[in-house]
Amino acid sequence: MATAQLLVERGSYKSRSQDWGTFNFLALPSPGDRLALEHEGARHFLTVLCVHHKPARVPDGGDPTVETASAEVVAKWTGSE
Repeated sequence: MATAQLLVERGSYKSRSQDWGTFNFLALPSPGDRLALEHEGARHFLTVLCVHHKPARVPDGGDPTVETASAEVVAKWTGSE
């Protein structure tokens, strides 16, 4: 299971990304993957553009990891039902 923030592009590339919240994925999606999800009472369809990985540094000396790895999935809105 992978958790990632979902940023959605609607309109032109000059428009700001919309933060649709945090979602659990079976695995992080790849560019070109299609997503179907519920948002604000409707089913939306998206195409993944890229994934911004934010790895966590592993400290030297075997100390516990202080940071948590995270990711952002950037997707283009393609339609809704």
